[in-house]
Amino acid sequence: MKIRNKIALQFSIWVALILVVFSVVIFSLSEYNRREDVYRRLRQTAENAARAWVETSNQNVGVMNTYYQYLPKEDFEDFKLLIFNEQQQTMYAKPKPEGESYSGEVFSKAVQKGYYEAFAGENEMVGLLYQPDSVKFVVLLSAYDVVGKTKVQNLRKVLIISLPIGVGITILVGIFFATLALRPLSQMNKQVSNITAQSLKQRLDEGNRQDEIAQLAMNFNLMLERIEQSFDIQRSFVSNASHELRTPLAALKSEIQVAMQKNRSQTEHQEILQTLLQDTQQLIALTNGLLQLAQSEAKEKAMTFVPLRIDELIFLAHNELEAQHPSYRVLIDYTEIPEDENALTVSGNETLLRTVFLNLMDNACKYSPDHRAEVVIGFDVHHCRIDFKDHGIGIHEEDIGKIFEPFYRARNATNHNGHGIGLSICKRVIKMHRGHINATSTLGAGSTFSVLLPHV
Repeated sequence: MKIRNKIALQFSIWVALILVVFSVVIFSLSEYNRREDVYRRLRQTAENAARAWVETSNQNVGVMNTYYQYLPKEDFEDFKLLIFNEQQQTMYAKPKPEGESYSGEVFSKAVQKGYYEAFAGENEMVGLLYQPDSVKFVVLLSAYDVVGKTKVQNLRKVLIISLPIGVGITILVGIFFATLALRPLSQMNKQVSNITAQSLKQRLDEGNRQDEIAQLAMNFNLMLERIEQSFDIQRSFVSNASHELRTPLAALKSEIQVAMQKNRSQTEHQEILQTLLQDTQQLIALTNGLLQLAQSEAKEKAMTFVPLRIDELIFLAHNELEAQHPSYRVLIDYTEIPEDENALTVSGNETLLRTVFLNLMDNACKYSPDHRAEVVIGFDVHHCRIDFKDHGIGIHEEDIGKIFEPFYRARNATNHNGHGIGLSICKRVIKMHRGHINATSTLGAGSTFSVLLPHV
């Protein structure tokens, strides 16, 4: 079932139930008020009849008949007045009752309670105990409320006729408003169906940008923007990876072809093999970088975090860097010595974080003319902060926002070895640890890469 029909059906059912309940309540209240009004008038008439019976000399039936003619009974049918003494003997009856007396129960209740209301068939009846001085007698008065019941019956007919009409109108109105309310969703559905991998630049109409559907369209557009960026990064990754892999492979092929063109001496062969080894090492480094970049995201779900001391990881990475590049020098310092060791403890993966720190220290030394760098370890209430500083070539301002993209290299870094993979790996790993990494730089004066990681 379509959402539009479901909404219209549910709306109609609820409104129909409300109308039924509303109609029942109206009818019940009307009937209750009619009955209360009848009982009020009958009681008042019974009290007047009782007083008249007492005031007639010797309780004269003829005089009482004259009084009976003036009782307010125009709105009633089957109007009956009976007066009994304490022994339940009929003292007055107008008109004469036929068959057995119907007043025994009402008489008993009236004597017990002083006043009692009851039904006598379709008639309403009241029983009133009247005791002036030492005399006691009971007045029973019953009547059929022809005017009131006619009004209530007419009301019932109106409600019965109007209820299905109201439900029918409700169904039509529900369908109309459901269609009207879901029209933006229908339009959005049509727009979404036209979006493909080749047309990710399309965006949904955001309407008034205020209601829930507009918010949905805005969030969907943001998702499209992220997907488009992912596709662009993927296309760029494939293109750059192909280019980067093709260069060393082409160099290997050309060098092998040159070596095979003629017989060469052992020295020449050694030189060619040395060149091939360098190209192979470059290819291995590139392949390892690509593998790390591809696996960093896959590891995110299966990765386990443990408490780690940031300064210990940095010293481990420093030792590894010096083993790989003996000419590199890194000065490690603290902004202040923490009193609580948790200030420098983070929850993370040792291998990945050590790779990040090694990469950042390697870059800092590589781009500094003297191969020297500084690492400053600090902390605040919520984060550990590590700054990696160099005094090298710096980065152009327009390149700062792109250096964390895979394979992107700043325009003044092409003369240095590298493939533009390391910083993208660093950013992804830091993001996996709920941290942040950013760079500031002055062209020709050096750069600072700052890493923020939440401590335990």
